[in-house]
Amino acid sequence: MGVLKGLIHRAHQLCDLKDDLLEELDLLRDVFIANGYPAQVVVKTIEESWERETLKTIFSETDGILITQKPEEFYDILYAPYIQGFSENVQKKLRKFNVGFVPKKGLTLYDQLCNMKPKCKKKDQKDVVYAIKCSSCSSLYFDETSQHFCGREYQHKNDITNKKETNGIYKHLEKNENHQIDWDASCFVDSERKWLNRRIKESLFIDAFNPMDNITNLMNLDKGIKIDSCWKYFRPTIKNIATEKLSKRSM
Repeated sequence: MGVLKGLIHRAHQLCDLKDDLLEELDLLRDVFIANGYPAQVVVKTIEESWERETLKTIFSETDGILITQKPEEFYDILYAPYIQGFSENVQKKLRKFNVGFVPKKGLTLYDQLCNMKPKCKKKDQKDVVYAIKCSSCSSLYFDETSQHFCGREYQHKNDITNKKETNGIYKHLEKNENHQIDWDASCFVDSERKWLNRRIKESLFIDAFNPMDNITNLMNLDKGIKIDSCWKYFRPTIKNIATEKLSKRSM
């Protein structure tokens, strides 16, 4: 049962779209029943997970067939530190407004004073949005990676050696033979574990430094994924964030 509950929790955490979540839960139901788990126990476990995960669904049985009815909407979720007695009361009141409550551990003295995890070297970090700088003309190249940055940097250098046409850094050096890339000045402008969010952030930084449709100010060959025009109002702020981190890196 621990395996089933773990996979149900994983589905709730990883599925952003409710259709994907319902499909995944249906799959788990069928797989566990097919492997000999009692159907009533499996269905009850999935039913109970909705309240625990601050979501709701309804299961019904017609002619011996289990049918999942999609919920109209997800709960909005409030993440807040847990306070015994107070949090339970807040959770009950929020349910009336279709708002879920998820306790979040508050900041403790231990968190602030005791850092037992060894500090990760810069180039061993992963899940980052980074900028690489040309030391000859200060042109920038923005990209994102889920792997350790040292591995991504090696790939860039290998692409340059192999003259890979799809690599923006190589194309820049091809047009400017005397230019040099300052690999030591590589800078992480943001970090993000989710792939799509990293791609969006990469595109936001590219757009902030190169607002035009055509790339003229950067080594990038394109502007990444398409982002909404509303972000243009935040270009100065986004550019300042990257500029400040790049300046600290060069000091």
